[in-house]
Order: sequence, then structure tokens, then C-alpha cells
Amino acid sequence: MAVVFLGQEMNFKNLFVGLMMTGIVAFVAISPAHARVAPPTAKSFLTTIYQAYIGSSSQSAKGITLDDPEAIRRYFSPGLASLILEDNPAAQRPGNAIVIGDDPFVGHDTWDIADLAVAVKETGPTKAIGTVSFTNFGKPEQVVLELLRVGSDWRIAEIKWGPLTLRSIYRKKWQAALEAAPVSK
Repeated sequence: MAVVFLGQEMNFKNLFVGLMMTGIVAFVAISPAHARVAPPTAKSFLTTIYQAYIGSSSQSAKGITLDDPEAIRRYFSPGLASLILEDNPAAQRPGNAIVIGDDPFVGHDTWDIADLAVAVKETGPTKAIGTVSFTNFGKPEQVVLELLRVGSDWRIAEIKWGPLTLRSIYRKKWQAALEAAPVSK
């Protein structure tokens, strides 16, 4: 049996395919993909970072590689990223990692992390404090991160491992360099 549609005679197969295509186009046009996607939360930002550290650094848990300026800017606030890049010109060339001695996210150059927990407390519309707790080689550890919202994304403005902070390490390096520099007369 043929059906006349828009002046064209169509068999059942062509009519079915035409209706399916119309339905697919309508579904895509009104689907949630066109709706505004919520920006990532501070907690999801930190959780994504620290998931890369679960396990042993000598096996599958390789952490986050900070080997080019874009990677550094992806995780750190503009101020901290500038400090890192200015301190280490080698990190500005792709393939060279930052040089602070340890991985900045866990405060060690090797790790075996388990029991990960991430907690975040927003302290303002663009600020938050993240506390990441885990066991490293069976010992409990905690990293505290100050976060800033940059646009719709979160970035790390400071990392604290006990009494040490990432910024204090850079301050000490600069101070040592100034003290070692010859004084011109």
C-alpha cells in the first residue's frame, strides 16, 4: 500500500525511515546537550586530580604530569602558575617537568596511596579550601589546598603539607638565590 506524502507516493519503508529521521532530529534539537552544562565543582576538580594518585607511583599510579606551561596553568591559579614558570624556565618548554623535588599534589616523589577522601568547604563565591586525606605507604596524611575560581573553573592557589607550603618552598629558593648572588658595588 502506498501513501501520498507532500505530493510524493511513499511505500511503508520510506515512510518509516522518514518518520525516524524526523524523530531523531527533533530529539537532538531538544536534548539536554544543548542545555547549559554546570561548571565543575571544587570537589570534582580535586577528586579528578587525586584519583590519578591512587595506588603505587612505581606501578600504575603516575599522578599528574606538569611538563608544560598549559598543564601548569590547567591546575594552578594564574599567580601560582606564574611563580612556578618564572622559577623554572625549563618548565616552559614542553616535556620538562617542574623542579621542586617532590610531586606538588602529594608532597613526595614516590607514593602508594589508598583510602582517599576529598572534602571541600567553600569560603566565598570564588574561594574554597580542600582537604585531601589518604594513607601513603600505610601512614595517614593530609594535604590542604586553597582554591580559586578562575572563570568557571577551579585552580589551586596554594598547597600545604603540614607546616610546608608550595609558595614557601619558592620563597626559600628565591631567598637562597638572593643570598648567594654576589653584591655589586
